[in-house]
Amino acid sequence: MKNYSTNREITEINSQQIFTLEKKIQQAEFTIESVGDYIPGNVLVTDLEKLTTVYMNRSGCNILGHSVEELQEQGPDYFTNFFVPDEINKIIQTYLVMQQKQDRNEIFNFAHRVKLKNDSFYKWYFASAKLMYVPGSHISSKILLIVNEVNSLGYVNQKINSVLEESDWMKKNFKKFCNLSRREKELIPLLVMGKNSQDIAALLSISVLTVNTHRRNIFDKLETKNFATLYKFAVSFGLVI
Repeated sequence: MKNYSTNREITEINSQQIFTLEKKIQQAEFTIESVGDYIPGNVLVTDLEKLTTVYMNRSGCNILGHSVEELQEQGPDYFTNFFVPDEINKIIQTYLVMQQKQDRNEIFNFAHRVKLKNDSFYKWYFASAKLMYVPGSHISSKILLIVNEVNSLGYVNQKINSVLEESDWMKKNFKKFCNLSRREKELIPLLVMGKNSQDIAALLSISVLTVNTHRRNIFDKLETKNFATLYKFAVSFGLVI
């Protein structure tokens, strides 16, 4: 069994998993309620409008010692009941910035401490968070999280990958996709729609020279020269719906 010992490895693997899970929910392959209990560790959804945990899988509920209904009733107190105040306040602020930006591709990875029921000390957990979009939606106020104890990440990641059935192609190319800038990701749907540089420049209020630079960078970073592969990236990573 492989141990994921570096922060970089842990971040890359968890980013792949939260991206794949949210994408499958967004594309209506399944709902969080239908798959959440099959994913080990703590899987939850936070409503940023109410600052309330609205979903948690069975494993997460067992870890915290509370039912979903009990966690919902706690409302914003959930955050002060289980987490270090200074840490969780910074995390919530990051969530709110993500909600404001509405970037479908942004993933927030972070380590934090959690106090479990009847424990007098905190344990370290690693979390990956992403805005969760329901099918057909363009705006989200909900954060999807996968959270696991740091010491169990190697084993848990193998289990999560098995549940999500990530394709070899997506895992192989995820790092290339992450290397794209936000502007480059904005250009890809326009390119696969057949827009030329002049059209894109007008739509994005940038120069043709800038468009052409972005175009070259996109193909260089994705290590491809053809539009068929570019289209595959666009579809696989949710840049076109």
